[in-house]
Amino acid sequence: MGEFGIGQPVRRFEDKRLLNGNGHFQGDNHLHGQAYAYVLRSPHAHARIRKLDPAAARAAPGVALIMTADDLVAAKLGVMGVPFQRKRPDGSPMFARPFLGLAQGTVRYVGEPIAFVVAETLSQAKDAAELIEIDYEALPSVTSTRPAPSPPTTIPTPMAAMSARSRSTPIPAHWRSFGMSSSTTSARS
Repeated sequence: MGEFGIGQPVRRFEDKRLLNGNGHFQGDNHLHGQAYAYVLRSPHAHARIRKLDPAAARAAPGVALIMTADDLVAAKLGVMGVPFQRKRPDGSPMFARPFLGLAQGTVRYVGEPIAFVVAETLSQAKDAAELIEIDYEALPSVTSTRPAPSPPTTIPTPMAAMSARSRSTPIPAHWRSFGMSSSTTSARS
């Protein structure tokens, strides 16, 4: 077996410290004036967000900030993307889907971030997250490869307009606010 073979044991240096209870973690740090964040996540694999109202949560004790996708758009924080150009096996540019970071209008997987809550304590942040009113419309989701349609009869993401197989599909209007256009996406795909 080579120096880095599959199944080869990896020498670890931190085990003794952790097994003796001497580990130090970020959660152990408590600084004066420190705030805590909690991410509210989707319980659905695929759903439309009919209503997202953080008003009651914003009024909760200790809350410093609540961000939703609409807040990110209003603050012109833009989208996150891959900071480097990835390539396909043939050397052509690989499609890299930019995303907002918080679900906007639709959730596409269980655990997708919906809101970001910052408060004086972690308990206050979690309590405030529970006050955010969300109304979901559950949509069909594919949880196995067996029933997955080929080619897809419905495309579950608005980003599909930017994929190579649907270049002719127009870019959704809310993506134009991020500087995305058909010419931008066809050059990337």
